[in-house]
Amino acid sequence: MVADGRSSLHARNEEIQRQVQQQQQRLPDPAGSARALTRTQSGATAFAQGIVTLTCTGNSSTALNGLNLNDSFGDGEFTGTAVLSWKPFTKLLTYASYAKGYKAGGYNLDRSDLGGVNGVLSARSNADAAGLRFNAEKVNNYEIGAKFNTRQFTLNVAAFRQEFTDFQLNTFNGSIFVVQNVQGCKDNLNGLDSDNGFNPVTGAQTGTCAPNRAKKAGVISQGVELEATMSPIKQVTFTAGYTYADTFARKNLVGSSTTGEALDRALFLLPGSQLSNAPKNVVTTSFAWTPDIGKNGLSGLFYVDSRLSSDYNTGSDLAPEKKQDGFAVVNARVGLRGKDQIWALEFWAQNVFNKNYIQVAFNTPFQGAGSSANVAAYGGTGNALYSAFLAEPRTYGLTLRSRF
Repeated sequence: MVADGRSSLHARNEEIQRQVQQQQQRLPDPAGSARALTRTQSGATAFAQGIVTLTCTGNSSTALNGLNLNDSFGDGEFTGTAVLSWKPFTKLLTYASYAKGYKAGGYNLDRSDLGGVNGVLSARSNADAAGLRFNAEKVNNYEIGAKFNTRQFTLNVAAFRQEFTDFQLNTFNGSIFVVQNVQGCKDNLNGLDSDNGFNPVTGAQTGTCAPNRAKKAGVISQGVELEATMSPIKQVTFTAGYTYADTFARKNLVGSSTTGEALDRALFLLPGSQLSNAPKNVVTTSFAWTPDIGKNGLSGLFYVDSRLSSDYNTGSDLAPEKKQDGFAVVNARVGLRGKDQIWALEFWAQNVFNKNYIQVAFNTPFQGAGSSANVAAYGGTGNALYSAFLAEPRTYGLTLRSRF
């Protein structure tokens, strides 16, 4: 292992200027509308003057210290919301909404990715700095729904669709961090976005798209949400919710809407697949009981909630070894509260049944290569090792609160 003689300097300056205009217009009762508009302006600058890293990651030579890796760009976008609502009768509200979101672009500060797939095959130049850019992420969100409300019962129902352009994805492939935008191409790539192909002479990956054709949203999230609350008596409340979210990457993917560059080979499983950390089904429940104790204002607290998730993959490259099976987590709280809740003493527990599950799985650095999916698709040997960040185990404690 060899380290550079000088430390690296990375600076990212971002100036955000927001102008917000929000108008609310009342239509003849019982209809209403609301609109909001936001302008976000951002700029980013990156400087690289060397980095302490491992030589086997590539781009670790001290020769890079002689380069002036300097690049900058500016970006801005209007964002906003528009809502149209109508109350057919007092207890029921229906609505339709549109929202546009924006997340600024930036730079991959892992210098190992300089030059992309050719980074270790040829000499680097100052012009390579621009290759570390990633674009701003934008989303169009559409939603329709209804809210029914009575004194003892509420029900909310919504259907939604979100379309992401230049979805930002950060992937650790076992040696370096690859940051790309996930973008759709309007042309049929004939599976080149999900193969292991590259030009044997130049090393360039196959599956590129003409920039003027790379204008299709790359990630879609759509589904329905249900949420209900019931309070049959004053001290008792039940809640239940269900979300079905089909969050997937489209087929014919590339890594940028501006360059149409090929999707990184580490992401060959992504086209047409469910996105990482996005379970299709989630069920939530809770129960709360706050009985009066005596006639001095004391009250008790008995509370429990749960969250049930279906299967999902925890790795951005969707390697099968990173899959997490469905699981449920239960939390609980029991307590005693004083008059007007001036004080409260509560015993609580999180993850009551000590469920073990993975939050994020990743390739163990420099420990083999190739998942079972690589072997199934391309043959060869898959001997990669994997590590994971696990969720918190069962925790419990005692909390004393007071107001004065």
